[in-house]
Amino acid sequence: MRPSLIPSLALMTTLSFPAFAEDAAPKQTATPKVVCAAHSKDGSRVVQGTDLVIEAGEKVKDVVALEGNIIIRKGAEVEDAVAIRGRVIVEPGARVKGNVVSLGGEIRVQDGAEVQGDAVALGGKLVVGKEGHVEGDRVSMSFEFGGKDLVRSIIEEALEDEPGCHILDDDDDQDA
Repeated sequence: MRPSLIPSLALMTTLSFPAFAEDAAPKQTATPKVVCAAHSKDGSRVVQGTDLVIEAGEKVKDVVALEGNIIIRKGAEVEDAVAIRGRVIVEPGARVKGNVVSLGGEIRVQDGAEVQGDAVALGGKLVVGKEGHVEGDRVSMSFEFGGKDLVRSIIEEALEDEPGCHILDDDDDQDA
């Protein structure tokens, strides 16, 4: 089994607490929402600003959604799933062979769904149905202070300055 992501995620969260200091400067106006998607050569999929749905019968390596939800339908199989500021929903009959992580959102493993690795929700809830199955660790971490979830605030603050979609491939790295 792969090494657990939990210690690394906990350390990242702990080190990020200084990000809660409020700036006196006024907030800038909202930037337009960017929607983009990419498919990699190894079968992974990435989206930003929209939902990513893995349909029945599809086998996908890794799936990542930034500011969008991941929905894994019955009969679909993925290696790992990560949502940042979004939900991961594993429907009945769907299978995740590795880990499911949501930063600033929730994870729902419905009845009849299977996660063979860990299920980690930071800044959101982890909901596993009575007939849902998670083989690895189940972690749900939220810190609320004054009605505001601090973990979710860290994630929102980190993403606030990155409104665009950037896609890098290995060819670009070799030229540098």
